[in-house]
Amino acid sequence: MESVFQLNNSLTFLAYATGIMVLLIGIMLTKVLFDLSKLTKNVDETVTIAKTELEPTLKNINKSVEIISGIVINTDKNIKKIKGFVSKTPLKLLGGLSKLTAKASKGFWSGVGTALKMFSKK
Repeated sequence: MESVFQLNNSLTFLAYATGIMVLLIGIMLTKVLFDLSKLTKNVDETVTIAKTELEPTLKNINKSVEIISGIVINTDKNIKKIKGFVSKTPLKLLGGLSKLTAKASKGFWSGVGTALKMFSKK
């Protein structure tokens, strides 16, 4: 009889402990869901603010890129026109002359360096 009484008390305690644990877990789960709901609202507000702030900035950047692209295209056309003009005029000789003077300058400085090395040895 005594063991039945102890078994009954143990099962009753287990039932109460389980009920209390289920209640505590339910309360904690409710708190987590409430905090998650608040977090979701805050993230939504933040995304909305970022969207409203970024849209005008992106439009300005897009316009700037279009302007710069137009400038680059016009500059490219003008450079092609100038190259065509230079190839038809005597200015083409100046381009060859600059290459020739660059080679002569390189040779001159090479000779100066060699001479300095020879004089520094003596």
